[in-house]
Amino acid sequence: MGRVRRRWPGVLLATTALAAAPLAHAQTQGAPLRIHVRGSAQIDAVAWTEPGGFVVRGSVVDDARSAIAEAPLSIEAISSGGAPVDLPPAEGCAADGAARAREHRASQGGYVIATDDRGAFCLRGRAPLADATLRVRFAGGKLHEPAEAKIPIEAHAAPLAPVILRFDPPVDAVDLDRPTLNVTVALRIERSGALAVGAPFERERLAVALEDERGAKLAEAPTGGDGRARFELATESLGGAGQGVLRARFEGTDVLAKASVSQGIVRYAQVTLALSRPVEPARAEDGVPIEVDVRSSRGPVEGGVVEALRAGEPVGAAAVTSGKARVIAAFTAEREGTEPISLRYVPAAPWWIPGAELAIDVPVTGPGVWRQVALAAAVLAIAGWVLGGWRRAPKRAAERASEEKPAAPPGRAGVRIMGPIDDATGWRGVVSDAHDGAPIAQAELTIVVPAFDGSGVVARAVTDDGGEFSIEAPHRSDAKLVVRASTHSSYEQALPPPSKLGIALVTRRRAVLDRLVRWARRQGAPFEGPPEPTPGHVRRAASRAQQHEVELWATRVEHAAFGPDPVDERVEQDLGASEPKPGVSQLAPP
Repeated sequence: MGRVRRRWPGVLLATTALAAAPLAHAQTQGAPLRIHVRGSAQIDAVAWTEPGGFVVRGSVVDDARSAIAEAPLSIEAISSGGAPVDLPPAEGCAADGAARAREHRASQGGYVIATDDRGAFCLRGRAPLADATLRVRFAGGKLHEPAEAKIPIEAHAAPLAPVILRFDPPVDAVDLDRPTLNVTVALRIERSGALAVGAPFERERLAVALEDERGAKLAEAPTGGDGRARFELATESLGGAGQGVLRARFEGTDVLAKASVSQGIVRYAQVTLALSRPVEPARAEDGVPIEVDVRSSRGPVEGGVVEALRAGEPVGAAAVTSGKARVIAAFTAEREGTEPISLRYVPAAPWWIPGAELAIDVPVTGPGVWRQVALAAAVLAIAGWVLGGWRRAPKRAAERASEEKPAAPPGRAGVRIMGPIDDATGWRGVVSDAHDGAPIAQAELTIVVPAFDGSGVVARAVTDDGGEFSIEAPHRSDAKLVVRASTHSSYEQALPPPSKLGIALVTRRRAVLDRLVRWARRQGAPFEGPPEPTPGHVRRAASRAQQHEVELWATRVEHAAFGPDPVDERVEQDLGASEPKPGVSQLAPP
């Protein structure tokens, strides 16, 4: 697929969804949190009549198109009106000398059957069914979600030869920036079924259709002499960036059974940045507004963040909405002129691929003559104040707040001392997101000191809706400041002297993703994929090297970083505790 190498297994689509099992509310104290990540399951099946009975056959696969062996299935029949239909006795089909089904027994008017080692199943009823639909259900298990399929029974006067479709090679990633996508579908007629029907069949000139997840027909092509139908799809005919499904269908003939196969895909698009308008000169310390257009080959991009960097350090960030972002870049400039700034896109979903950084020159203004005079006067006033030995009266909280200016998000967790405060026995400030600068409400700050039974809390405070806090306690050199929030990673450090603080926290989603990136870079090849290792890349590399512990861990990180479920402190700690040890990944890649 060219440069597109990333893949995110379906988290939001039913056909390619990952889900975490519900967490028990009551956990044994001290017991580690266990999370079961389950992949989706899919049933591909067809059914048809034959003299004296009917046949249903198909397979059960996961979201990576791997067979689910020993999968227990229940099969019921319903009429066109939805009423239950009694099923006749049935037996497993024989294929290549082996039974297709592990088990087949009547169960309250239906059947219970299990897939074989290849994830396939086949059942032959001993009496015909007219005007009926079979409902095939997979109850799921520890590793897979439940699945269900409704299979109409096609009426045929003669036996049909079974047909199997597959994508060859599998298509799991689509680069929307390329004009076309080549897809090949292989059609195979099962040998034993063809012999049972009594005649060989040609695989040439059989029509195969391609559909998307909406059921819209994308293209149709005949098979060649090798039984392969080849398609050249215009990527414009596919949906926008995100997850989807490609489905191949063969409608059958008078002697060949219908067949279908589905493949979960991820459609990728590269994101480019451009200035919406020229940057107007402004004071760097006050923040320079930068209007940015965020687009892909499919139009405006929704979601993600645009970050501004100066000399590699973040100086501003803004969320992307409807292809627009307004970044306020705040920094200290030594002189009037221009300052080089780089803008980069940070995606919120893996199907957006960041393009090259946008390098711009930002015009900044100096303080001006009158401002320099004012600054000099302020210096003289402060010097006179100190020499005179008098102190100003404390300012009111409203006046102090009006003088505070927002600082650029630092891009990492930490505590910055913003300046002194009049009350030398306490601390006040703001807790905000390290990347977008948004205030964090209901964050808890505690000051702890060593105690006989561990650590003792001497003061506690909670931020308001604006992320502001005020906390009072005597300052001790052995005290620590601990900051916690529901959606952000906890942070702690030695307690600074009483002062005005700016505290930045990193979201747990970013934290678990950063952990995987650091892990992959420590391991090197094959896990450190360019330009930056992703959970999907690590998972695929681990799968090829048969390193199942790494594969499972990368899948769980992917679900936590990009999935719909919230990431709480217990999930983050469990992912950290289950990080593969260095020895796990030292096997040579295949």
